[in-house]
Amino acid sequence: MKTFFNSLLITIVSVSIIIIFSSMAAYALSRRKGKMSSLLFFIFVGAMLIPFQSVMIPLIYIFGQMDMLNRIGLIFMYLGFGCSLSIFLYHGTLNGIPKSLDEAAIIDGANRFQVFWHIIFPMLKPITVTVAILNTIWIWNDYLLPSLVINKEGMHTIPLKMFFFFGEYTKQWHLALAGLTIAILPVIIGYFFAQKQIIKGVSEGAVK
Repeated sequence: MKTFFNSLLITIVSVSIIIIFSSMAAYALSRRKGKMSSLLFFIFVGAMLIPFQSVMIPLIYIFGQMDMLNRIGLIFMYLGFGCSLSIFLYHGTLNGIPKSLDEAAIIDGANRFQVFWHIIFPMLKPITVTVAILNTIWIWNDYLLPSLVINKEGMHTIPLKMFFFFGEYTKQWHLALAGLTIAILPVIIGYFFAQKQIIKGVSEGAVK
């Protein structure tokens, strides 16, 4: 049960932070046109092409020096790796939202923060659901990154715990299959209820 809670906590916090930061970053990049905004956007997009294995060792070393090889450090890593795709999707959708909405709200006395959270962000519901589901599936099922970061017994996630069911001489299939069921069900249920939003969000974020 503690393992399930660890996976749930890490996934919810990581996805929430990714949504907040990536949506705000994409909004700033889409509304402030210029060479610097274009450069930053291409840096974020280009980061998706960098394989994790190429930065794995220095990343773990740096976080180890900062004493952040724990759940908090893992969440920060997920934020860094998850923002690129999320910003790309949000940016595509935001380009399809007219700036006249921002200007009208500012004329009425709203600041940029209020414009984004009260007007723009509610319009991003389809792409937000897409970003949430895609990152949830990735983080919930991730094995490699937690295996490098989390070393304490009580902090293991479900994929890490599954590894201990398969030993050199014994394989505890009954526990493994039960764990797989627990790991798969939340993702399937979430996708079942949000599949229309996911398809709509991906198409909007990629085309516009």
